[in-house]
Amino acid sequence: MGDCPESRKLFQSVANRLRLGSIGQSAFVGSCVAGVLYAIAFVASRLLGLTPDWFHPVTVLLIPTVGLLAAVMFHRRPTHIDAARRIDTHEKTKDLFLTVTMLDSTAGEYQSLVTSDAETRAPQAQPERIVRWTWKHRAAWIEGMVVVLLVAVRFSPQLDPFGRVEAATMIEQARDDLEQTKKSTDIRKAELAKNEDDGELSDDVKKAVEGVVNEFRKMKQQMPKRNSEALAARQKQMGAKWRAVRNSDDLKELMNRSESAQSFGKNTRQLKKWSEGLQEGRPESLQKAMDEMKETLEQLRKETDPVKKQELEQKLKRGLKDLEDFAREKVKSPQLRAALKRAMQQLQAAKMDPQLAAEALEGAMESMELARMELQQIAQSARDLKELEKALEAIQRAKKLNQDGEQDELDDLGDEATLEDYAEFYAELMAAMGQGEGDGEGEGNGDGTGGRGMGRGGDPGEDDDADTGFKKETSKSSITAGKVLLSMKVKGVSEAGDTKQQYQQLIRNVREGLSEAIELEEIPPGYVPGIKKYFNTLDESESDSQPVGSDAE
Repeated sequence: MGDCPESRKLFQSVANRLRLGSIGQSAFVGSCVAGVLYAIAFVASRLLGLTPDWFHPVTVLLIPTVGLLAAVMFHRRPTHIDAARRIDTHEKTKDLFLTVTMLDSTAGEYQSLVTSDAETRAPQAQPERIVRWTWKHRAAWIEGMVVVLLVAVRFSPQLDPFGRVEAATMIEQARDDLEQTKKSTDIRKAELAKNEDDGELSDDVKKAVEGVVNEFRKMKQQMPKRNSEALAARQKQMGAKWRAVRNSDDLKELMNRSESAQSFGKNTRQLKKWSEGLQEGRPESLQKAMDEMKETLEQLRKETDPVKKQELEQKLKRGLKDLEDFAREKVKSPQLRAALKRAMQQLQAAKMDPQLAAEALEGAMESMELARMELQQIAQSARDLKELEKALEAIQRAKKLNQDGEQDELDDLGDEATLEDYAEFYAELMAAMGQGEGDGEGEGNGDGTGGRGMGRGGDPGEDDDADTGFKKETSKSSITAGKVLLSMKVKGVSEAGDTKQQYQQLIRNVREGLSEAIELEEIPPGYVPGIKKYFNTLDESESDSQPVGSDAE
């Protein structure tokens, strides 16, 4: 074009405006096409329900975005020749500026005249008038289309004539539930792993039992008062621990040995075996059943035959149902029941969608592992309870021996003696003194206070002034079986008849309700033998020995 700075400047400005106009035009056309396609797909999805419903309000913004991307990629890029033709057309210069763009390829004396004339006219031309933009009208169209589609997406109902939407919704919900159950399983497993204690007993109970054993080692025959106070403190401590373990969610129902009124169905014998094993802290039978189910689950993951897969699924479902019933009815452990319930849900999710099968079965394996950890936790709590009961019984025997002045120094047992050693030693001492449990038959010589015998009896030789550490306390509850027989003062000889029978019936009722009262009041095992012994010594004939003129009630 030679030396034409003003013309070049004009050409560049007009070409830029032409290019921006082309981009706007392409964006408008692209948005319209995208909007039409979006509307067609949206209507088809809402009416037929054959495609996944990804039409949300946010997706409407894809329409102008697609239009802009199409405009940038596919718009027309104008040249200086296009700009010159637009200038000549608008300014009516009869191809003056077009000729300027061709001066480099032509020859002639007129070139200087053309250049001079173009340079004179170029400053007078205004690019914004040569190329006018009408973007407001087109932008309004795009905005209106976006608003209409937003309203339609937000408020139009979803029809489902073929049931595809419901199925897709269920699968999506199953996917979300599966993800949530996996998170819950991981969180609970982390908690159990953090609080897990190695060994048969928990660390807390192990330390408490060691404290009791140490107390036994310190007992001296010459210090009965100190022995009594120390044993009472230990008994209080162990009793509190016993109640805490006994009343935990995992053991409160499990340790109730009375048969449940609810039937488990056909597997009553197996579930009873599980319950008894778990009560003893030995969940081997339960763990064996869970290992078998895990093996079945592993087979299900690898099986491809539909018939065999269905058989394995039914087998797993029955096994999990038995375990869930056991956890709900007998153990009543919310954590164990939740783990088994998640395994059931994950197994059901694996059947819904082949795409979820692998992930769901993997989650079921993790849930079964969590259930196994929960069982180990329950079994350890049961062993803790048994050990606490053993410690309480040993403390009770030690207190009795200390009270009778029969507690020898136990240095001969050595520092390696365990709670079992002391419990056995105390039991042997009490048996030698005639204070073993049960009804004994022998000749009493007046020195013993053991079981009921057939001897001469006599004064046991107790010293009322001895300091035994006895504390007078009032019971929190009273036995109220029976009814008031008589509450009046009379003089004379009472008449025999209904009063004696009613008294005897009252004694029988009290004995019958004794076990239930002990269970309801949560009496630690160390106190149970003494309570039963007291009520067993009540004589039903004592009503005959009521003194005349006394208050009888």
